[in-house]
Amino acid sequence: MSSPRLIPTWKDLKFFINDIIQNNQVSLDNSKNERVVLSDRSQILFRESRYPQNMPLICHYFNDAYFFVCLSWVTSYTKEIQAVVWMKSVSEDLVEKRTFVMTERLPPIQAMVHTGSFHILVVYCGDLLLRLFRDHFRAFKPMGIVPCRFNINCLCYDPEMKMVLSGILGAVVTWVIEASGKGLQMVHMFSLPGDELVQDILLNGPGGSLLALCETVIRVLEHQGQGNLVEAKKFMSTTSGSSITCCFTCLDLGFLYAGNKAGEIHIWNLSQSQALHSFKAHHSVVVCIRSRSEAHTLLTAGKEGIIKEWNLTSGNLLRRLEIDKELYRLQFIDDTTFFCQTTHSFSLRRLPYFYNLFHVCGATPQQVHRVCCGDNWFRILCVTEDGLLRFLSPLTGELLIVTWPFSILDQAVDWAYDPGKEELYVATGSSEVLVFDTTRCPCPAKYVLCTSPDAQDFVQCLAYGDFYLGQGLKGLIFSGHQSGMVRVLSQHSCARIEKYVHFGAVLAFSTLSGGPVSTRENSLLCSYGMDDYVHLSEVMLDRNSVQLQPLASILSSCHLKQLVLLPNSVGAITDTNCLRLWKFHDFLSYGSHKGLKFIETLPLHQCAITSFDVCLPLSLFVTGGSDGSVRVWDFHGRLIAMLDSSLHFGPLCFANDRGDLLVTFNQSIYLVSCLKLLPPTLLSRLSLMSLTDEVLEAPKPFMPSFFFSFETIFVPKYIYLGNRKQELVCLESLFNKRAIAFDHSVPHVIDEDDSPVILCTLTHDPLEKMETDEMQTSKLHHQQYVVPPQLQLTRWDGINLYQILQCYFGHGREWLLAPDCYIPNSVIRARLWPEGSPIYLQCNLHSPQRELEWEKSVPFFFWQRKVRALYDAQPPDKEDEEFLDKRKSKDVTYSVLTDSANRSWLGKKMSEIAISSLIETILNIMIHASPLKFQCCIGALGQIFASYQVSPSLRSETAHRLLDDTTNSNPLIRELAWEGLQRLGMITHLFALPLAQGLMDKDSKVRNKALDLMTETGINCRTSLLTLIQKQEIFQELQQEMIGEESLDHLLGMRPTDLQILYTQVEQQLNENLTLSKEDKKPHFSFTVPRSSDSKPSLTELPTVPEEPEVKRSKGQRRGRGGKKHTRKLLRGLKRMKEGGDTKQMSTELGPFEAEIDQSEVVPLETEDTITYSISSISSSLKGSKGVELLEPDSSKEMTVLSKIYDKR
Repeated sequence: MSSPRLIPTWKDLKFFINDIIQNNQVSLDNSKNERVVLSDRSQILFRESRYPQNMPLICHYFNDAYFFVCLSWVTSYTKEIQAVVWMKSVSEDLVEKRTFVMTERLPPIQAMVHTGSFHILVVYCGDLLLRLFRDHFRAFKPMGIVPCRFNINCLCYDPEMKMVLSGILGAVVTWVIEASGKGLQMVHMFSLPGDELVQDILLNGPGGSLLALCETVIRVLEHQGQGNLVEAKKFMSTTSGSSITCCFTCLDLGFLYAGNKAGEIHIWNLSQSQALHSFKAHHSVVVCIRSRSEAHTLLTAGKEGIIKEWNLTSGNLLRRLEIDKELYRLQFIDDTTFFCQTTHSFSLRRLPYFYNLFHVCGATPQQVHRVCCGDNWFRILCVTEDGLLRFLSPLTGELLIVTWPFSILDQAVDWAYDPGKEELYVATGSSEVLVFDTTRCPCPAKYVLCTSPDAQDFVQCLAYGDFYLGQGLKGLIFSGHQSGMVRVLSQHSCARIEKYVHFGAVLAFSTLSGGPVSTRENSLLCSYGMDDYVHLSEVMLDRNSVQLQPLASILSSCHLKQLVLLPNSVGAITDTNCLRLWKFHDFLSYGSHKGLKFIETLPLHQCAITSFDVCLPLSLFVTGGSDGSVRVWDFHGRLIAMLDSSLHFGPLCFANDRGDLLVTFNQSIYLVSCLKLLPPTLLSRLSLMSLTDEVLEAPKPFMPSFFFSFETIFVPKYIYLGNRKQELVCLESLFNKRAIAFDHSVPHVIDEDDSPVILCTLTHDPLEKMETDEMQTSKLHHQQYVVPPQLQLTRWDGINLYQILQCYFGHGREWLLAPDCYIPNSVIRARLWPEGSPIYLQCNLHSPQRELEWEKSVPFFFWQRKVRALYDAQPPDKEDEEFLDKRKSKDVTYSVLTDSANRSWLGKKMSEIAISSLIETILNIMIHASPLKFQCCIGALGQIFASYQVSPSLRSETAHRLLDDTTNSNPLIRELAWEGLQRLGMITHLFALPLAQGLMDKDSKVRNKALDLMTETGINCRTSLLTLIQKQEIFQELQQEMIGEESLDHLLGMRPTDLQILYTQVEQQLNENLTLSKEDKKPHFSFTVPRSSDSKPSLTELPTVPEEPEVKRSKGQRRGRGGKKHTRKLLRGLKRMKEGGDTKQMSTELGPFEAEIDQSEVVPLETEDTITYSISSISSSLKGSKGVELLEPDSSKEMTVLSKIYDKR
């Protein structure tokens, strides 16, 4: 089912325009110089303060207008008791205030609700009495008093059932209003388990149900008969014990959001009642939460008086709005208007928006362009920072096509689309152009085109010209090169031309898309180069050959940033941020000096212009500045419209010829309608045009090819040899280590690091005999890539793949070549191996459309910034049978942690045996837990440790479990493990030592978590950390620091010699601010321990500690944790290397093939005491086993040989 249209049909648009023109007929006559300013900044509609007196409770209701009522208002000058009502109409922003005299002064009001059509206010003042008043229609006349035997915490009115609901301790009470309006009758009391206090009752539940906020649980209540309630489902917070204060149901996305007193936001899945995530949003109580689906953002308000807007995709804080201090209440009355009540004031505000969500990209857009694909057929091409190129529907914003995320696209510099052949050309930052087949989704690589015999003649720009030259030539692709050469990329030999046009690199092309066939302008090509010349050429077919005929050359007096070819003129954005126009009739007049004449506007922005597009039918152009500003101009330089926002807008373009604008921010594309953007004069002009509706294109189904499963994809490679010759030279190998994971309709790129390189000594490698003597000699000095068993079954030369193909050319086999010379991967593999793919191509396969951990039941949310699914190489989380049997034998299971009905144990007296059994069960669950389950376990442990006295042995065992998980292969588990150590109160100043390893973690989120925790230890810079490590008595302090019944040095598995290694790592890999140095590269490890110096302590200077007797293992140690102490993997590996090496010090740099290995994670040997070996430690074992002396090799030679070994793979 396709998405609804975001762009109305031309017929409907004209109807909307006529309505706007009629409503603005008076201003239309005086609107010659009008300017449209669209703003999303906060506006104060009304504000009243009672300072220094407190503002009484305000009740809001709607009855043909918005009313805000405050009873028992005592004036400061007359001491008269009044009822105050503020009224705001629906259509206007004016607020009217009226006062009414009250006969008696009420106690402080705690709860108040309006009963709709009954026109009665029900008030509770904390004195076990319900007071009834008429509303403003009857001047707030008192009607009666109803006694109640319980204290009421909140009131709510259900207009569907025409009943009043009250929340009390342990129950929800329903009331009916008497026909006279003078009393209430209690109908039913719905009891809640656990005597929970009902904080609030809301009407915005799923399917018209009620939501009862009961401390840490949200209960969904449905009506069953007259006055009876039944619980349909519940949403429970498992990670926090703070009471929930507000919530919001987003039916469009299927989420339930809630805020609590601790300033946290919790999110659940509506259909499954599953807790998805929680995060800290405010420092105090969350008073309001609301989702804005039209902007794909989340609004939260805290008691500190700040409103924050969050990105629902990335979790970034987009902006914040300071309201006032001590915000007591905030409530939206429509999509943009809300009222605030603080301690001393009441205000009515608006938070408008002028944009609507067009498309969620999932990554930051870098380019957005409108592409012509045929008659009234257009697409929006979006290039994002994750390397994806996608085509979107300009009418619905749907994803039509997306390219496969090859890593070569990271170097892409430009693109061009040929709609006739449905090919997408991408310049890859070299002389080669990668061509995609856009007839399928995802788009496979079709072929690689080497555009120049000179490999250093890089392609700088590409362009498509919709030319009608005859003889089947319709549309040409042009490439601009660093040498100043312009080439035509075509499979027709008559069209393959090249010509030097510029003295220097060609920087930009521009052509006219579409247009009448007979016009000469439709066959023009405009180019700009490093020589600051603008060349205008005409493309023509002369004597069965395409010619590039020069028409004019313009020397620009300044550098140009943007180039556009317009009808009758050439336009450009200069480096002074001006629009410069050269008219055709000026510079095409031969023999005259009018070529120097141009028209230039005043500066359009004070900052650099980064985005630019034109709308020719309306003679408009739009510019985007580097500061995020967006402005619309006419070609005379007059400002037509501007966007006033605190948001930072990125790339932009016009969506169509009507003036609808596409802007980017928040990792998404948004639509600004021409009905809002254009002034009435331009809308009137637009309504007189004859525009036709564009073609509505259906999305192509996402059906990945089986060949995307291979790590190597073969693509035909052609090369231009000059003299209009093109030749198939080889099959290019594209490295394929990425995949696409979908969150509903949003594609996300993941890196497939699921095949770690295994390192060992190749003493019995069957392929070793096939290699040259030089390779055999070099392999003695370097680590080897282990050939998988399936590769050892054949004699395959893995160095040059194309050598396998050469034996089939000219041997009686005919290759199936399509007319466009495209050789599909299926044909390539079928011709190479008619009996099927050989076994050595059946390794390292992964499903092209895999279900990620977070995709099974949880969509891709903003808290998952960039998931690197390293753990997805393994099957989905599935407990083994032994573990399931073990859980069945326990009385306490995982359901105890998630089912609030079974959590009655929390806060009640429990025996020590029960506590021990519960904690051991939780620790067992954590061994096999997914990140979501692991987070739940951390929350349960935190509540247990805070509520009960835990034995020292269990404290030690819990610390063991969490410290082990700080080296888990899943970065989410590692981050949660550090957070668990903090929540259980185990972080002391000595924990700066293990946290130093967290600062050097490969995952940025884990590093940030470790950096946050490091501040709790009192360490704020590298110098203080190094001082702590080299402290003389540091090891004695580690021995004296006890967690449970074990010392900290035992928990960490740390020895005195490990401190020096840690010192070296911190000094080499961390900056002064404790951030990882050169994060874009792999860390540089030096296995050489520094010698003694004045500034660095040597190993001999460290305190000597006698060997301790063997300590009795705890239960967790007997149970096994996949290795004695994971936290000392790297330290012990380095120490073994140092002790096993010879007296010469060795420093080895990482080779190219190590890019796929996490340096702290290599495959362990299956022994009782698991030791993790690094790459250089394996070299030491080579030396020890073979007796070959390992000399310190030259760095450049070492890298070369390692590259060769990796290429073998």
